[in-house]
Amino acid sequence: MEFTGTRFGLASGRFIGTRTTQLVAVGLSARSQKAMLHSSNMALLCAAVLISTLAALPQAVLPSQSAESANRPEILFVQVASIKAGRLSERFPQGSRIVRLKMGSSRPANLTPNFFGAADPRISFDGSKVLFAGKKDDAATWQVWEMNTDGTGQRQVTHCDGDCLAPAYLPRDEIAFSGEVQDAGGSRVYQICVGRLDGSDVHPITFGPGDYELETVLQNGLIMASARSPLQQGGKSESSRNFYTLRPDGSGLAAFRCDHQPAAIRSQAEELDDGSVVFVKNRVLGSEAGGDLAAIRRGAMHNSVLGPMSALIWSPRQLEAARLIVARRVLAPRAAGKFDLYSFDFTHGKFEGPIYKDSELSSVEAVPVTAHPAPRWYWSTLSQEAKAGYFICLDATLSADAPKGRRSASPSKVRVLALDPAARKENNLGEAPIEQDGSFYIAVPPDRPLRFELLDADGKVVRAQQSWVWARPGEEHGCVGCHEDRAVAPENRWPLALRRFDTPTCLGVQVPLEAAH
Repeated sequence: MEFTGTRFGLASGRFIGTRTTQLVAVGLSARSQKAMLHSSNMALLCAAVLISTLAALPQAVLPSQSAESANRPEILFVQVASIKAGRLSERFPQGSRIVRLKMGSSRPANLTPNFFGAADPRISFDGSKVLFAGKKDDAATWQVWEMNTDGTGQRQVTHCDGDCLAPAYLPRDEIAFSGEVQDAGGSRVYQICVGRLDGSDVHPITFGPGDYELETVLQNGLIMASARSPLQQGGKSESSRNFYTLRPDGSGLAAFRCDHQPAAIRSQAEELDDGSVVFVKNRVLGSEAGGDLAAIRRGAMHNSVLGPMSALIWSPRQLEAARLIVARRVLAPRAAGKFDLYSFDFTHGKFEGPIYKDSELSSVEAVPVTAHPAPRWYWSTLSQEAKAGYFICLDATLSADAPKGRRSASPSKVRVLALDPAARKENNLGEAPIEQDGSFYIAVPPDRPLRFELLDADGKVVRAQQSWVWARPGEEHGCVGCHEDRAVAPENRWPLALRRFDTPTCLGVQVPLEAAH
């Protein structure tokens, strides 16, 4: 990646990873130039011109330091020449680098000069290391790497066949990341993977066709991912994306918020200290990089847009208690498409001012170099030897789409459809009865994408699930209702489906009843 220019006799070349400067004599003959080299007075004059010219070059702009900003932590961020909307592996087609900026300095230090691409920096819980996605050369795959926050001690963590990006630390020396795999139809899709920090025991924890990308790890220990919405096979990969949560063992998949309208690409989520989640919402599907800065405040069911909607935002991250550091797109015609780093007041919803600007490169994905609490650790109750997973629904008549949150007619049965990845079609696993209180209890094949259809007494479909879900081996996946209001707590009662001794109803599996009771 190269940027060249000349000014006042100074030829300045800028590269991702290197910087060169050369004094050029302009408008003089070879004889005159030779005379210049033997003149000590002219040498002093040239040195003075060189110093003044370097100071005048608009390479990086660092705002004046106030007492408040001087106390801000150092930051790591990614510098790129161009940004492309779309898949994670294709964001930075001309390469990228991770740099560290000391507060008060105008020149960030390049931490990854030996990489063609480096992105997605995440600081360790003790603040001493950084996990990132790295690409050694243009033809290489993206892999997860770790290094010290000063760039030393680089080591490769993953050795995936495909691209591995967007890593995040988990408690107890584990990591999660987005791993690219090939599905049965030959398409390249992302699944969330978990493994040890030393690169061992890497395994997927998502099993549907939703093209999952890791967003962040929440304080409660859940992994937040973005995926196609609805989670169905086929269609445009970027038709709309929503947020989902699941445990680090792949159990408990659920929509973070049911926010299906209007269609939008939701990505780059970050949880704040108060439990709010900020993210980028792009309503213009498949368009240029960036979007509206939005937030889902703790306890809220829907998101709200922050700041002016005319500002295109990328990679919001928490800088301090009530402040974010965001990449904001430059509107000047000569710098169209470039992003600079700004401070954003989350409480009052307004920009405060620039933190770092570069005259040629975009600055994105900034993270403060500070220690932070580790999320909660989930003890897994899964049994890899189990031959089935289980679903228990408390009341299938509950639905946020129905008047007063409940369907007037009670369904009689539930039909379970399983996705056959090889044949790229659905298989009917069978039907199970729904009790008078709306509950049902079923056993299904583990790690298979499933969806449910509610049937009336005549076998007619009255409600069809539009997304895939799964149950891990031995998991008992609980559902309050069918697309129920997630703000409503379930009624405290013992469902009829659990009072029977002939449940769970086995659909596609054969397991002893005592295994589930």
